[in-house]
Amino acid sequence: MTTRRSLLLTGLGSLAAFAGKRTTAYAAPDLKKVSVIIPQQSAFVLSYMGARDAGVFSKHGIDIEIDARPYAGFLASLPSKAAMVGNYSGLNAIEKINQGLDWAIIGGGLTLVQDVIVRKDAPYKAVADLRGKTIGVFSKGASGFVSTRAAILDASGLDVAKDSILQQVAGPALNALLQRGQVDAMIQLSSLTMAAEAQPDEFRVLFSPNAYWKQKTGYPIVWASPLVAWRSWVDEDKERAKNFAAAVMASFRWLRLPGNLDAAVKKYGATAAVTTPAQAEQYKQWLEAKKIFMASWSHKAVDAQWKFLDACQRIGILSKVPAEDKSALFIDELGA
Repeated sequence: MTTRRSLLLTGLGSLAAFAGKRTTAYAAPDLKKVSVIIPQQSAFVLSYMGARDAGVFSKHGIDIEIDARPYAGFLASLPSKAAMVGNYSGLNAIEKINQGLDWAIIGGGLTLVQDVIVRKDAPYKAVADLRGKTIGVFSKGASGFVSTRAAILDASGLDVAKDSILQQVAGPALNALLQRGQVDAMIQLSSLTMAAEAQPDEFRVLFSPNAYWKQKTGYPIVWASPLVAWRSWVDEDKERAKNFAAAVMASFRWLRLPGNLDAAVKKYGATAAVTTPAQAEQYKQWLEAKKIFMASWSHKAVDAQWKFLDACQRIGILSKVPAEDKSALFIDELGA
């Protein structure tokens, strides 16, 4: 026969178990799923995939799903809503906003590491010397190239799209073309830019957009690939959007630690086009100098980016510049 004492103990046990379940659920809330599409042969392979494996995204409440695609597939992803958020070609994003797409810039990203590179023995002393010369580019429509074009024009008055001969070549083949002298200079994908700069006996930097803009404003140029989102996705769950943006910024800072970079390169180096110790060392140098990613989304940093957009409008690359206070979100909320 069940006694009053046994019933009481059973009831207390049930309450304790229920309380334990509630405590566990509160301590480990469900992660918010976010899908992103990133370009192959880019630094994002290392920051996104490496940081995901290290738990950086889950610590921010994000269950991230990552799809690395060739550049054309990546470029089509956000407009088609194959992804609702991600680091995206920056000036292309601004043009899409100008055309009516309801997008917002919600964080920093890849800075403009697309230096203008020539052979070490090339006779050119300044970027203006490339007038009438052949420049190999990985994509005429990519924001990295368009932003570099704008920086060159702002700095020297040379418009490489009009005053030079552009030859579009797939990234993996471009370094070899320059080495053989079939182009006079190149503007390359980020990882392959590093691969070239890791060979100082073969190549040298003729012009650095980042260095130019840092000297002018104190900040690099982030329009190679800032963090962009559909505003409807942000409005659907602002906490998710803010946490995701914070996680992406944290992934950049995570990659700055040499041991983390080594782990990411070991696992994903082939996909990121980082395949030699010299290239990995170049990454370490750039990451330590905070040259490759801008993880700050402060008012000063954002103001410097909008000054670059103003320059793009002034020289005719952008038709107009969207209002900073409407198009940039989470300013001063994501850390530095």
